[in-house]
Amino acid sequence: MDKISVDRASEETLEVNPHVLVIDDDESVFQMYNQVLSRDFEEVEGLDEIISLVGIDDEEADQEHSTESKIQFMVDFADNGEEGYKKVEQATRTDTPYGVILLDMRMPNGWDGLVTAEQIRLIDQEVRIVFITAYMDYSIPEIRQRVGMNFEFLSKPVKSDHLYQMVLSQAFSWTQFDRFIEDDTVSQQLSSELVQTREELIQAKEDVERASQVKDEFLASMSHELRTPLTLIIGNSQILRSRLEEKDNLELIDAIEVSGRSQLALVNDILDLSKIDSGNFTIEETPYDLTVLIKEIQKTFSSQVKNLGLDFMVENCVQAEKMLIGDVQRIGQILINLIGNALKFTSKGSVRLTIEQKGELLSFHLKDTGIGMSTDVTKKLFQRFKQADGSISRRYGGSGLGLFISQNLAALMKGRIDAISEEGKGSTFELTLPYQQSDIAIRKQSSNQDKVVLDQKFLGHVLVAEDTPLLQQLERRILESLEVTVTIAENGQEAVELAMDLHFDLILMDMQMPVMGGVEATQILRKQGYGGAIVALTANVMHQHQQEFKDAGCDSFLSKPIDQLELKKLLQCYLVEIPTEDQSSVDRVSSDIDPVILEKLHPVFQQRMSELQGELKQVLADQDWDGIYAIAHNIKGSAAPYGYPDLSDIAGQICDDINAHHTGRETHDLTETLIEAIDQVIDG
Repeated sequence: MDKISVDRASEETLEVNPHVLVIDDDESVFQMYNQVLSRDFEEVEGLDEIISLVGIDDEEADQEHSTESKIQFMVDFADNGEEGYKKVEQATRTDTPYGVILLDMRMPNGWDGLVTAEQIRLIDQEVRIVFITAYMDYSIPEIRQRVGMNFEFLSKPVKSDHLYQMVLSQAFSWTQFDRFIEDDTVSQQLSSELVQTREELIQAKEDVERASQVKDEFLASMSHELRTPLTLIIGNSQILRSRLEEKDNLELIDAIEVSGRSQLALVNDILDLSKIDSGNFTIEETPYDLTVLIKEIQKTFSSQVKNLGLDFMVENCVQAEKMLIGDVQRIGQILINLIGNALKFTSKGSVRLTIEQKGELLSFHLKDTGIGMSTDVTKKLFQRFKQADGSISRRYGGSGLGLFISQNLAALMKGRIDAISEEGKGSTFELTLPYQQSDIAIRKQSSNQDKVVLDQKFLGHVLVAEDTPLLQQLERRILESLEVTVTIAENGQEAVELAMDLHFDLILMDMQMPVMGGVEATQILRKQGYGGAIVALTANVMHQHQQEFKDAGCDSFLSKPIDQLELKKLLQCYLVEIPTEDQSSVDRVSSDIDPVILEKLHPVFQQRMSELQGELKQVLADQDWDGIYAIAHNIKGSAAPYGYPDLSDIAGQICDDINAHHTGRETHDLTETLIEAIDQVIDG
C-alpha cells in the first residue's frame, strides 16, 4: 500500500501510512471505527493542533494538491488475536505493512490484547499499537517490557474525535518525526501534552481502582448473603438423602440439591466474571489424576442424565501412567459447563465426551445431538451475556456467562475452546489444553474406593466457630454423622478462649462473626502460640479474601456451601480415619479389620480416649448435657472398631437418654460409669 506524503514548510516530506487494522472480537466495533476513520481531514475537532504539532503547513496543504489534505484510511478487521497476527504477517511479507493497529485488550477467543501485541512485535517493530480498553489489566512497565515503546491507550467508551486524532497522529512516519521533535518548541509542546496525558491516565486509573474496590466489596457482601442460604439448602438435602430411602423422597431431595447447586453455579460465575475483569484470576499448576476427574464429572451428571433419558457416554483414551499438571478445579468447571449446556439443549439422543492426547495437547471432544446453532450464533457464542435469542433464554434459561468464562479460563491455561454447530443437527465443542505430565505416578485404586471415601468416619475433636444458629446445627449434624466430636463457638472471642483451654484437632473458623471476626481470632491465636490446624470456613471466596485468611494464619479454607466430599478430604488431612472395610455401621464390632492396623493406631486411640475422659469429667461437673452428648456420641462410634463394644454400648445408652430428655440421676451415674470404663482403655 502506498503511503501518503504531506509537504512541510521546511521542504521536508512527512509520510502517512493509512493502513489500519482493527483487532476486536465484536465486528460492530470495527464497523464503527471504519465509519469514524472515513471522515474528511477537516471534519475532526482538534485537528489543527495535530497538524501544527508535526509541522504541517496549512497553507501549503490547502494549495494545488488539495486531495492530499484528506487522508483516506484503509481499515481491515480481525475478530481474534491469531487472525490479526496472520494479517500483519501477510502485510509485512507483501511490503504493505500496517501503520496503526487498534487492539482490544480483552478478547475471549484465544489471545488477549497483550499476547497479540507481543506476537505482532516479533514480525513488525514499527507498527504503532493502540490498546483500547476499559480497564488497565497490566502495568505500564510490564507492557513496555513485552511490547516495546510504540504503543498508546484509548479508554472505552471511545469518542469519535479522540479515535480519529489518535489514529492520525500515530499514522505519521515516526522515524522521520523523531528528527522533527528536536525542535525546542515542538518538544516543549509535546512534553506539556504528555504530562497532561499522564496525569489524566493516573486519575483515570485511580477512578477505575476505586470503582473496582466498591464492586469487589459489593460482590463479597452478596457472595456471603447468597452462599449462606445455599449452604443450608445443599447441606440439609445431603443429610436428608442419607436418612431417607423412599424413591419419591430421594427424587424430591435431588430436585432441591440440583436447584441449590444451579444457583451456586450462577453465584460462582458472577464472581469469576469479576476476577476476569479485574485481571486477578489465578491458575493453579498442580498434579491431578485425569481418571478421577472424569469419574467425578460422570457422578455430577448421573441423576440428570437418568431423568432426561439420554445416553451420556464418556471415552477416556488417555493411558497416562503419571499424573497430569494443571488446574483440575478449573478444568472441571469448564467441562461441567460444556456438558451442562449439551444436556440442556439435547432433548433426545446422546451426549458423548471423548478424551484424547493429540501430540502435545489434551483434547476433550464433546458432541451432542441437540438443537444446534446457526453460523451467526456460533460466532457470538463466547461473548458475555450472549445467547442465541430471547426465546432461547426464556425456554432454556441461563445467564450467558458460562461459555464466556470457560473460554477465558481455557486461554489462561494456554488452551482454547472451539465450537462447530448446525441447526437441527447438534453441536460439537472441543477443549484443548497443553498436555503436561508430572513425575508422580498414579496410584492404583481399588474398585470400592468411592464407597470407602463416602462412608469414611473419623476420630477427632473439631471446634466450629459459627454465629448463625441454623448453620451451627447443620455443621454439627454433618460432622457428627462422620463420628467427629463437635464443640460450637458463637464468635471469634469465644473460639479463642475455648482453643486456649481445650485440645482440638481442628478449628473450622467462620470469617464473618459478631464480637470478633475469624481473621482477628486467628491472628490472636497465632500470636499466643496456638499451633493447631485452623481452616477458614467462609462464603467469601474471592482471591483477596483467600490471601487475607492465609496471611492471618489459616492453614487452608473451605468454601460455603460445604461440599461433604471436600469436607471429608479436608478431615483426612487433620483427623485420624477409623479403620474399617465396611462403614455401613460403625457401631458394630469389626472383627475383620487388619490387626496390624489396629495395633498401630491403638496408642492414638488411647490418647484420644484420655483427652475425652478429661473433657467428659468437666462437662459432667458443669451439668452440660449437650457437651456430654457430643463426647458420648464420639465414643459410641469409635470404641467398637477398636475392640471395646461395652464402652460403645454405654455411650450409646447415654445418647439415647439425652435424646429422650432423661437427664436425671440415672444418666449422671451412667456417665460416671463411662468415665470409669475409659480407664480400661487407657490402662490396656
